[in-house]
Amino acid sequence: MPSYVTCRVLSGRGNQCTGEAVDPIAELLICARHLAEAQRLIHAAFQRAQRRETT
Repeated sequence: MPSYVTCRVLSGRGNQCTGEAVDPIAELLICARHLAEAQRLIHAAFQRAQRRETT
């Protein structure tokens, strides 16, 4: 068993990610890979919202 806290993200098939959580005591336990993916999605949503405001 690993001595670190694992990411809690599940794949579409229900498999849990085995990456190490960025912050093991945070409420949101995600690895660096899934944190980066979330940041990209948030950034893209922000850009779409900005474009809608200017049109």
